[in-house]
Amino acid sequence: MRRLVLLLGLLALVCMPSRIPAMPAAEICEWAAQQAARESGVPVDVLGALTLTETGRRLDGIVRPWAWSANAEGEGTWFDDPASAIAYAEDRVAQGRTNIDIGCFQLNYRWHGENFSSVAEMFDPLENARYAARFVFQLYTETGDWRQAAGAFHSRTPANAQRYLARFDTLHQMLRDRGFQGLSDSPETYNRFAGIGSGQRRRVRERVMLLGAPLGSPATGQPGSLAVLAPGRSPLGARAGPLVTVRLGEEGERRASLWPSDTAPEAVR
Repeated sequence: MRRLVLLLGLLALVCMPSRIPAMPAAEICEWAAQQAARESGVPVDVLGALTLTETGRRLDGIVRPWAWSANAEGEGTWFDDPASAIAYAEDRVAQGRTNIDIGCFQLNYRWHGENFSSVAEMFDPLENARYAARFVFQLYTETGDWRQAAGAFHSRTPANAQRYLARFDTLHQMLRDRGFQGLSDSPETYNRFAGIGSGQRRRVRERVMLLGAPLGSPATGQPGSLAVLAPGRSPLGARAGPLVTVRLGEEGERRASLWPSDTAPEAVR
């Protein structure tokens, strides 16, 4: 009976409109980039341009990064809420389809997975940004140039990095000139994304209902990044407290909170 009540409560949370509206879902990546920049020493405009290049989405005429983004094998999706994004990514990982980019900075599970405790933690905007910042800083120590570090963040293959930088440079300059709120005529993401359709959203939410957005799966990747870590490099450093929290359900079952924790900024609650 208690288990039925728990499942019904989860269903009510999943089916209700998201408590994170459209604009705050964008603002949280911007906030996470600013936090990670302060902690890491990476210029905030570099991290800001990276999250825009990875997940920029045009809403109400303004391009903003989107926290609940996933790109699986070249097919990207903007999700309305974290629960749907987590369920979608976990479903693919459970099938062994680990080539999926996750969150504000589109960290690839195949390379990043073992450096996180779960798919949910990879979606955590602040953890995602911190990890990206550590890697960008590492690339800067190798190259001595923030722009080259941004290109290598995407790929260590020069031709791929240059294609990526063509978009990054545009967004970076516009961000420096106008700030996030001024990007009304900027291009969207370098990657291909589309909003999730109603049928797929229903299937994702059914999975959340049935499985309770289970956290974690066996690590299938190795230390790395969007571009593989240089030979001899150790995994990137330790992480701090999460925004996407873990709650214990009946019999200690781990569940993903559908909403950011109390450590999130006021604007995203």
